[in-house]
Amino acid sequence: MAAAGRVSAVAPNALSAAAPTPGVLREIAFDTARATQMRARAEAGASSGWHHHGDRDVLGYVVRGGARFEFGPGGRESTEVGEGGFFHVPAGLIHRDVNPLDEPQEIILAVVGEGPLVVNLDGPSGV
Repeated sequence: MAAAGRVSAVAPNALSAAAPTPGVLREIAFDTARATQMRARAEAGASSGWHHHGDRDVLGYVVRGGARFEFGPGGRESTEVGEGGFFHVPAGLIHRDVNPLDEPQEIILAVVGEGPLVVNLDGPSGV
């Protein structure tokens, strides 16, 4: 038997500010003990600072635009995700988010696990 409760909803203009990373606006829709759901937006050509998400995995969906995630030694590796695409950033992976297009970007994220949402860094090792 399922637990009693109710379905919650949040309007797109009622999200709350999330942990900042330069270049990316993050807004939280839901924050529970095991997961955080948020929207991330970036202007054309923007890139975030280098960061990781501690012990949390990030699962995402590109609603609008495209995304590139730079990572690895010296930040020399990357993965491109087109509009409508899904992605996974493993826990602890040092990376930065890039909007490679000349249009705004919008992404929906589920950050799963415990600990800080964002740990900002100066850059990846091996630069």
